[in-house]
Amino acid sequence: MTPIKKNLMRTALDVLYHTRAYRLLQPAWSGVGVIFTLHHVRPQTDITGFSPNRILDITPEFLDATIKQVKESGYDILSLDEVHDRLINKKFDRKFATFTLDDGYLDNLTCARPVFEKNDAPFTVYICTGFPDGKVFMWWEVLEQIIDQHDRISVTIDGQLFDFTTRTTAEKYSAFNVVYWALRSLSHEKQYAEAEKMANQYRFDWRELCQSCSMTWDQIRELNTHSLVTIGAHTINHYALRKLSPDQVREEADQGRKILADQLGERPEHFAYPYGDAGSAASREFQIMQDLGFKTSTTTRKAVLFPENADHLQALPRVSLNGDFQSQRYVRLFLSGAPFALSNKFHRLNVT
Repeated sequence: MTPIKKNLMRTALDVLYHTRAYRLLQPAWSGVGVIFTLHHVRPQTDITGFSPNRILDITPEFLDATIKQVKESGYDILSLDEVHDRLINKKFDRKFATFTLDDGYLDNLTCARPVFEKNDAPFTVYICTGFPDGKVFMWWEVLEQIIDQHDRISVTIDGQLFDFTTRTTAEKYSAFNVVYWALRSLSHEKQYAEAEKMANQYRFDWRELCQSCSMTWDQIRELNTHSLVTIGAHTINHYALRKLSPDQVREEADQGRKILADQLGERPEHFAYPYGDAGSAASREFQIMQDLGFKTSTTTRKAVLFPENADHLQALPRVSLNGDFQSQRYVRLFLSGAPFALSNKFHRLNVT
């Protein structure tokens, strides 16, 4: 997210909050529950410089405060199995929330788990099996670090030259945004090839990055023994599934689940779509997960849960705990459902 877009979003949320307009929408639009999305939980780094992937980071202190706030707001914090049970059996006498973390980062074990333990709060970690195997090319992180370390970058993406001066923070954000979407628009084969070419050009070891920030299989097994933890599936390679053939989608989801079952001795029942937006997972993918027998599958489409979501368990929305919006007033807004009522044009479901 560019600084301009972030500031516009913050302004809109602040207006919604300080005018108390969200309170008018809350009775009808707070829903019955909420699934939170997280990625990294780790101590705060420099918040003034260039950090476009900071949206994926929240601090342990913010997580702790959010769990407490959710409980104080009258929500039961549940496991995904319990969320599934409440949805299908229409148990809506009390609101509920659950916390999910995508990918399988080391800080999920070292920094997030102690916070959930302290609050006796269940949580789910969706494991992309390529992370512990050291095979996922986190090109978005590589791109950030290359731009951060250089005052000029010049890369060719799919035959197009991108040449940027990257001395100032604003210039770095501009370059990141253009190159990020140039890579994101490619097929996975081209995307990885072009990103690896870029990493080699700037002598960046992307494999070391993947291994250093991911849990090992031993650590995942350790996490899986915890009574508060559910391990979910998140594919093998972290591909945007809409770019794949139907057979490839099934392979990514089902083989990822089988690898987890072999490593952990139990088969995951819950799935999260990589990236999870409408451009990465839609009705075809929802049907495939239904056919594969997952209890639930979560997107990153932003909304709270309504009773109607019980009929679309493979397209569940989530609410992101965003590193650029670490304030309890924003959590209050999210729980009200008001921002999502507005952004979804007052539609309760977004499942196509």
